[in-house]
Amino acid sequence: MKQVLTNLSRVWIVVISYQIITILLIAFFDSEYFQTTGFLISRTIILIYLIARIVIKSNILNKYGTLSDSLVVYALLAFFYGETAQLNTYLFPKIDHILSLWDQLLFGFQPSVLFSEKWDSALLSEIMFFGYFTFYLMPLTALLSIWRYRRSYFSKFSFLVLSSYFVYYLVFILIPAEGPQFYFSNPLSQIDSQGPFATIVKLIQKIGEAPTAAFPSSHVGMMTIILLLLYKIHCNLFKILMPFSILLLFSTIYIKAHY
Repeated sequence: MKQVLTNLSRVWIVVISYQIITILLIAFFDSEYFQTTGFLISRTIILIYLIARIVIKSNILNKYGTLSDSLVVYALLAFFYGETAQLNTYLFPKIDHILSLWDQLLFGFQPSVLFSEKWDSALLSEIMFFGYFTFYLMPLTALLSIWRYRRSYFSKFSFLVLSSYFVYYLVFILIPAEGPQFYFSNPLSQIDSQGPFATIVKLIQKIGEAPTAAFPSSHVGMMTIILLLLYKIHCNLFKILMPFSILLLFSTIYIKAHY
């Protein structure tokens, strides 16, 4: 068992630490949340997986354990991201009024509103939604590519990338912000675009998006972290992902996800 525990990826230390912090917050501010389906399912998945990793003796699991750990944690990120919408109401009030004021003072207008209004062509809109959509694929692509082509770096790479997500989630709890798509009233908060990527992104947002995580942008931040790491260990993938990351910078404002 000691050997199996040693073989568990370091990212589980971060995951478990994050659970302790959030569980303490929930216990203090909203103990009824412990009874919700989302809370129970996510923590049950973690518990079952960790028990399986400790108990099951398998050469295959030992060989691919680090990859398996990373993919399981990556899959759970979607839930823990959404949960910050619940947790970020505990400590401080939301600061969207401050963020929108900063935009107004810096630019004399609201970039998240005016960008899509002034550049409202169907083609550009679809390109922007495509840029935002690529974020759902780029981190996973990077993880799998490092596993395939730079395996000796995978443990460190996956630890740094996945741990960074949880650092962002803690920041979102401490700096609660909804974002223009929730803060502004309709029609300022919406974009009338019907292209395939716009439809996909809007569907994903409808299912998994929540009034949280608007400042700072984890999309931009995570791709910056990933690109910095790739530049050192996988320059070819860095060159491939860079154009999509630049497009992502603009798309987060265009689709009104961030200020």
